[in-house]
Order: sequence, then structure tokens, then C-alpha cells
Amino acid sequence: MPECALADGLMDFKGFDCIVIHFGEISIKGNNKPDFTKRLYANIKHMLEGVEYEKFETLRDRFVLYPKNNNGYARSLERLGRVFGLSWYAPALISESSMDSIIENSEKIIGNEETVKIIAHRSYKGLDFTSTELIGEFINREKELRFSIDKNSNSKLYISITKDRAYMTRERRAGLGGLPVGSSGRAISLFSGGIDSPVASYFAMKKGLELVYVHVHAFSDNEEAAGSKINGLLQILGRYYNSIRVYYVPAYPFQSAAMRIPHRFELVLFKRFMFRLAERISDIEGTDAIVTGESLGQVASQTLKNMASSQSGTKQFIFRPLIGFDKNEIIEYAKSIGTYDMSIGRYKDVCSISSIRPATGTSIGLIDRLCGSISMDEVVGRALNLAMRKDYKL
Repeated sequence: MPECALADGLMDFKGFDCIVIHFGEISIKGNNKPDFTKRLYANIKHMLEGVEYEKFETLRDRFVLYPKNNNGYARSLERLGRVFGLSWYAPALISESSMDSIIENSEKIIGNEETVKIIAHRSYKGLDFTSTELIGEFINREKELRFSIDKNSNSKLYISITKDRAYMTRERRAGLGGLPVGSSGRAISLFSGGIDSPVASYFAMKKGLELVYVHVHAFSDNEEAAGSKINGLLQILGRYYNSIRVYYVPAYPFQSAAMRIPHRFELVLFKRFMFRLAERISDIEGTDAIVTGESLGQVASQTLKNMASSQSGTKQFIFRPLIGFDKNEIIEYAKSIGTYDMSIGRYKDVCSISSIRPATGTSIGLIDRLCGSISMDEVVGRALNLAMRKDYKL
């Protein structure tokens, strides 16, 4: 087969014609499918900036990318693995859509004396043969081929047949699935330095949300916060969507005001502060939802009553992608997306406000009264006036 290892550890893609890219969840969309396809196309082009390729085609049910050289193949495949909205992608050899051409070209992608399972799919039904008939023809001509056909073989040849072409691939690489980032709208992500919020942000992006990050910090200076591990976590998430906007907001206006309330209610009130802050920033950014890393019952502030108290009065929809996950599951996802090691690094996280006996069952009325006692809207306004916005193009 054409792909083989080179001395420097890269793969040799000589013999392939293109990379075929298949859609994920958007394949089942109806009349709005072109909107999702257009967004996915734009996201892929954005991700491929700096990669050399001849052209990038949009077909009815797939994209086809034509890298210029071996390095183009390697870099394209690595980056496609970080694009939400893809079902699978693979280097492919192209032939005409006739049986003779497909069988003849199959020997270019399969080495000598190899046993292969043929998996054929005819997406264009106007051809004069079916997928089953094509496989039958391979079997009929087996003595003429340099390989044998075996339906139980672990080595596979995938053949996808369109009206004018057949794409032949050996190993399909699984995409991330989901929807293209931006296809579901924009949202505020309440982003801490811990394990949960980066994972929640990842899953929000996977369902098509473009995020504006809001980080409330304990530093006296916004630039110091921007130079902390938060920047590193955002850069990791930027591998999946490489345009990032973040607001760094100092916590001390809230901390100063909260000195007037019983300490055991401080964390629930702080969550209320963050939701109000997120809504104010949402008015500026034109976003439609708020994303948090909360998981039901994980800590004292995430009991059902405390989550209801903290979000009361928030008009925007709140996404909690991790609501049903246990901590070990979240940790495993953090490791898989690359944020875990940085998340567990030392950091003075404002969300780590603690109490010997934190309140676990606050009422909405109580938190409303405490908000009034510290003039919450004014506190939010002061914090927002001290905020710094930064944009990253990764």
C-alpha cells in the first residue's frame, strides 16, 4: 500500500491522490444542511492555514482535499483530527467509477500477496452495477490479482463510488463527530483553572458552540492572570478551534463586598455573581447561552438547591455538559483532550472559596436577600469596568 514510514518518523503518502473527508452529524440535516456544510468547510480551511494544497472541493456528501506534497498530507491529516463535525477522513486513491478501472487501480493501493476484505458503497445509484456485484467481480477476477479476497480479513479496502469517481482508502481515521463550531451559535464559557470547565468547553464546542471565555481571577493585575496557566489551557482548547476571545475579570470587587455576608454562603453567592457577570458580557458579545463545568452533587455549591439559587434570575439558557458525569469520567476526558496536566498545576482559583461548613441547601429567597445586601448589580458593574479582553489567533 502507498503509505509507509519514512526515516524521520513521518509517513510516505506517495501514490495517494487526495484526502477524502466525510461529514459527521450534519449528514442527517434537512434543508439547513448547506448552512452546516458551509460552516464546516470554512472551519477546515481555517484549520489548514499554512498547509500547502492544490484545491479543496465540496461535493454533495463529502469534501475532497488535494495536498501538494507529503508534508501537506501529514499536516492535513493531523489537523483534520481536531475539527468538530467530521465522521471520518482518509488518504485516498481515485479511479473512474467503472468496475474495470476500480479493480485495476485497487492493485496500486494494495501490496502484493495480501489478503483483503472489500467494503464497497455505491452512493450514486445510477451506475449499471451494485456494490455487491462489484465485490463479486473482484472474486471472479481473483486469479488475475496480486492479492486474495477474504471477507474475514482484518486488512480492508474501502471503495466509495460516486457518479464519476471511486475513492479507495485503506484505513479510515475517525473524526471528532459533533457539529462544526459556530453552527449552533455563540455562548459564554465560565472558565476556571480547574479540571471541569475546559472539558465542558470542549463538549460545548463539539455541539457547535463558538465560545467567549470569562475567567474571574484572584490576581491584582489582569496581565498577570493572562500570563498564568489559563493562557496555556486556552491554547490547548485552541487546537480544536483556533480563534479565542477571553475576558479576564478581577474577583476583588466581589470578595470585598462578600465580607459583609456569612462565609458559608459565599460560594453560592459567588456563582450568582458569575452568572450576572456572564449575562453582562453576553450583552456586549451578542451570545445566547452560558456554559459551566458544573456536575450535579460534585461539590457543595453544585447541589440541586444551590444550583437553583445561584442561577435564579439568569435569563439566558445555561448549558451544563458535565451534569451527569462523575469526577473520574471528567478526568479521563481531560486527559484525552490534553488539559489534565495543566489543570492540576498549582493555581489560586477563585472558585476554590471554601468553608468549614458550606451551605448545601440554600433557598432562592435567601440568596436574593444577600445579593441585595451587597448591591450585586453594582459589584458586577465594578468588576466589569476592571476587566480586560484579549483575542488570540492560534
